[in-house]
Amino acid sequence: MKILKYIILILILWGIDSFSFFVFGETIGGYVSHLTFILLLGYYFFARKRPVIIPLAILGVSYFIISGLTYIDNYEVYINEFIKYGILIICGAEVARDTSSKELILFLLIGAASVLIHSLFFADNYGRYSGFYLNPNGAAFVCLIGYCLTFNISNKTTKYLFTFIFTFAGILTFSRFFFLMWFLITLLSAISNRKNLQLFGIGIGTLALLISFATILQVNTTRFSLLIGLLNNNAQTERLTEDSRMSRWSTYYNDILDKPIFGNGYKSFSGIDNVKQGVHNTYLMVLGEAGIIPFLIIIGIYLYLIRKTIYGYKTNTDKLLLAISLSAILLTMHNYFNYYLILFITIWLFNKVSTNNSQENEITL
Repeated sequence: MKILKYIILILILWGIDSFSFFVFGETIGGYVSHLTFILLLGYYFFARKRPVIIPLAILGVSYFIISGLTYIDNYEVYINEFIKYGILIICGAEVARDTSSKELILFLLIGAASVLIHSLFFADNYGRYSGFYLNPNGAAFVCLIGYCLTFNISNKTTKYLFTFIFTFAGILTFSRFFFLMWFLITLLSAISNRKNLQLFGIGIGTLALLISFATILQVNTTRFSLLIGLLNNNAQTERLTEDSRMSRWSTYYNDILDKPIFGNGYKSFSGIDNVKQGVHNTYLMVLGEAGIIPFLIIIGIYLYLIRKTIYGYKTNTDKLLLAISLSAILLTMHNYFNYYLILFITIWLFNKVSTNNSQENEITL
């Protein structure tokens, strides 16, 4: 069972299905995707059966049914995504329950290390690196989640090493979201323990290292110049907000107001019609596609995670920071129901806080 669990964690936490699709083609990528869910079903068959996470199940059912009754462009995609979501919520929950914080952070660390390998050995003109995850923003999410978990590592040397790896890999993605959230997370962590202010030193050190090796790594010149501008306190505001998420959200406000109760239908906010880009906001996507009911449910789920983790903030800082990060990540993506890594981390954290496992011991490495 442990080997099966590790294979599933590799497939989900490293995004191997998408990676296989890109490297080996559509056929192999499809096989790998199907393999992931076959293994999840197999794990559930042998695992001890525990209650389904009701809020996530209700969220999925309400979203798919309401949006599907309103509008469906591709029934095959709709049914496929609905089934896979159900398998992950039910079967993936058993894998998540059996995954320790130590196992989770180690798999995420390897995922983050793939970003470093990408930048060192497969440098390209794009200059934003993503490793296994292909998309720099997706890699940034992984680095951010891993960074949150480092706050529960007991050994200081290991903690700082992991912090450096997640931070440097995250910086190499040149995600503006990562920079902002890293700063906020570090600042919030200092509220519970002033010693965490030392982590700003690691951040400064990684930036200095990046500047020193910028030419070798062939970093993205546009975003690198913005970073240098910020450090020199002369960044141009219009360049920082160029292609901002908020301006993209605003293009969908009228559609939301037109049909606030039951939404506009499945995938109508995901940019699949090529008329305009997707909304890049899970909350607006759920509201715009399926209306107010699933919107209130998803808001409630992440508010619940934040509320539950606040109680153990002093001793389990990582859980609250992770809940805040997950809630913020949803502000930047519109593929929530088939973004299996984010769903799996949500399931993992939900189980920790709902079964009082948020008070687990520190991660010993």
